[in-house]
Amino acid sequence: MQEIMLAIVLGIAVGLANLLSYKIKFYLSKLSTLCLCSMLFCLGAKIGCDDALLAKLGTLGVQAGAIAFGAVCGSILFLSAAIKLLARPADTEEGE
Repeated sequence: MQEIMLAIVLGIAVGLANLLSYKIKFYLSKLSTLCLCSMLFCLGAKIGCDDALLAKLGTLGVQAGAIAFGAVCGSILFLSAAIKLLARPADTEEGE
């Protein structure tokens, strides 16, 4: 877990320092999307292989839906707070 957190912190630092070219950022964006889709596919395959989980899917569905809804709402709130704190203001003309 420490390695994951360190990778995230280093990635944020590199992004804030603007050390990567546009071309690298473009390919990293595509790679991130591919990795996320692969991870979601593997998660779905693992759930599909678990007979015990599939048998309890009806009862777990409501709880999972509530947790997913809470996670999405929390992510949106955290993202909006992070944008307000970290976003750089747009360049304005000096005459204004």
